[in-house]
Amino acid sequence: MYYNTHIHTFKHEDVPERFLPFRLVRWLAKNKHSKRLIWLLNILIPFTDKDLLSRYARFLEIGKFKSQEVIFKECQKFYPENTRFVVLPMDMKFMKAGKVPRDYTKQIEELGNFAKTDPNVIPFFAVDPRREGVFDLLKESVDKWNIKGIKLYAPLGYFPFDKRLYPIYEFCQENSLSVVSHCSPYNLVHFRGSKRELELLLEDAIYPILNPGKSKKLLCANFAYPENYRPVLEDFPNLKICLAHFGSGSYWEEFLDHPGEKGNWFKIIREMIEKYDNLYTDLSFTMNNKELYPLIKILFENNKLAKRVLFGSDYYMVETKSNERRFGLDFRAFIGEKYFTQIAKENPERFLNIAKPANIKFGSSTNANISSQNMANTYY
Repeated sequence: MYYNTHIHTFKHEDVPERFLPFRLVRWLAKNKHSKRLIWLLNILIPFTDKDLLSRYARFLEIGKFKSQEVIFKECQKFYPENTRFVVLPMDMKFMKAGKVPRDYTKQIEELGNFAKTDPNVIPFFAVDPRREGVFDLLKESVDKWNIKGIKLYAPLGYFPFDKRLYPIYEFCQENSLSVVSHCSPYNLVHFRGSKRELELLLEDAIYPILNPGKSKKLLCANFAYPENYRPVLEDFPNLKICLAHFGSGSYWEEFLDHPGEKGNWFKIIREMIEKYDNLYTDLSFTMNNKELYPLIKILFENNKLAKRVLFGSDYYMVETKSNERRFGLDFRAFIGEKYFTQIAKENPERFLNIAKPANIKFGSSTNANISSQNMANTYY
């Protein structure tokens, strides 16, 4: 039984109208020839982010599938049978990128009902402290759909130490719910309100502002800065938190070229893991770059760090189908079965508070004939 602890299945109705420039979200979602149109637009329209349209048009293309179940099946086919997946919803209502056609409660309801029919789906709940009644909605969802944790996406315009989140953290700690939080900079999914609105939100920062005077995308990195999680980790020592993406591939590359440079998110997260026993990280999207494979294998020589890394792919936000397959095959082949089993089975079970079978004896004639497949069916 393996785990992919970081995938998405939300639909295009869950995406704000101005998520892409020129209100292309609705237009692309409705047009069945979107691939050709994207190719043409990339030629005709210059963008600062060279692959913005191609990356996010694909994201919309998959989001056009009729249900989250169909999207999930697209991801599932790249993995061994009985692999389990942590499905992370997104609440983008408050990012100031226009109207979101479908109410967030409908996204959670669809995910929850689907998860009830498939034991390989581990549903999480996206929390934004600005949503009225979000705590009550979380508790209701846990009771109704057996939600296993919460998803945070701070670059949408809030800090993880926001006091409005503290009752939710306490609830999660008391009920063994885990936290997966986006923790990489300069993402295209970020607060899109005015510069003045963003500056007001950043007044709550407890660390010096990164990239002062720069673009909104660069400024929104301040919300995801890994040091922001220190107060939460200290105030809730039994709350398991995963800082997703291990600081980002760009910071891994910086570390390879300038290992002594301060402020590197990869280094910060690695040092924080040494200090906080409740802190984890995942490799979602970061391992999209094969050149980083040797570094992660060397890092695994640190036993404490190796026990806190989770396997995840970030399907389908920024991946292509070929990249998803690469996560399932190339990466596993490179690091070997020992480390893959650790990050894709042992560590996720600990992070997700999944109890291991107790007092199992394999010496008897009865147990000796149990196949590994039957064991997986029996214990999970």
